[in-house]
Amino acid sequence: MSQITIIGLGLIGTSIGLGLKALDGDFSILGHDRDHGAMQRAAKMGAVDKTHWNLIAAIEEADMIILAIPIDGVAPTFEAIKQDLKQGCLIMDTAPLKRPVQRAAAEHLPDHVHFIGSNPILPHGEELTPEEASPDLFREALWALCPTRDARANAVNIVTNLVQSLGASPYFLSPEEHDGLAAAAVSLPTLMAGALMHAVSAHASWREIRKMAGGQFARATALPNFNAEALAAMVFDNRDNVLLWIETMMAELEGWRGALQEEDKAVLDKWFEDAQTRRAQWLKLQETGDWEESGRTPIEPSGFFSRMLGLGGFSRKKAKAGRHD
Repeated sequence: MSQITIIGLGLIGTSIGLGLKALDGDFSILGHDRDHGAMQRAAKMGAVDKTHWNLIAAIEEADMIILAIPIDGVAPTFEAIKQDLKQGCLIMDTAPLKRPVQRAAAEHLPDHVHFIGSNPILPHGEELTPEEASPDLFREALWALCPTRDARANAVNIVTNLVQSLGASPYFLSPEEHDGLAAAAVSLPTLMAGALMHAVSAHASWREIRKMAGGQFARATALPNFNAEALAAMVFDNRDNVLLWIETMMAELEGWRGALQEEDKAVLDKWFEDAQTRRAQWLKLQETGDWEESGRTPIEPSGFFSRMLGLGGFSRKKAKAGRHD
């Protein structure tokens, strides 16, 4: 029986474990997290077959490793495990940026293992807690897959099959393309939420402003549930792309300020209407998943990796008698 190790047992890692447990695969799942409470929770939820507090012991027999940890922890983890990885081990991550992870993989991981960068794109993931982990978390979601040009085809096929088996649609793009898009969709909103909270809370009137701040302010300043170092990394490690978007936003804000200074309410009416329409269109597409690239192309894993992991027959387990989905 093959072993899959999940490093990081928060919302993503636990949900992956639950999803894998619902599959008819010949593998066991071992979980590791620096937080012993997270390991206990994942085991109680049935997301892992067993846990191990020691990172090296958790990965040394693993045929596949899934990293579900904040981006600032990926490089140190690669460095810590590089001497103890099994020959032919397949590693994938779930970090929100791909270029820094790919650089870390190239620097630290040995040649006898295989790495595929990935990022599950969850519309409401920030609103959920690890206690709300579910095998259906990824259902109908896009899952970015960012293999490099020298990635082995069998490794790409295995990860693709795994993602599809969890209910997601693979979205292939290069690490460079991914981070260029993520600058606008992830890094810039993170920076702007932090900047808004920082600027307003530093103002002399904050003691009174905070009394007026309601749900809209809370939503505008909401940050992903990571520590400050991980949030900074999401912006800093993508700074070339983020700087371009900051310039775009500064120009945009100059336009809005100009409309206010010129008392041109008609322009503001039009811009707000455009924003409302485009946001509604985006949310509709997000709900239906009917993107331009919609549709899945199943890829069957083959060869050594399939036999090693027993992933060739990934399928949902049959429902038990009396169970209704």
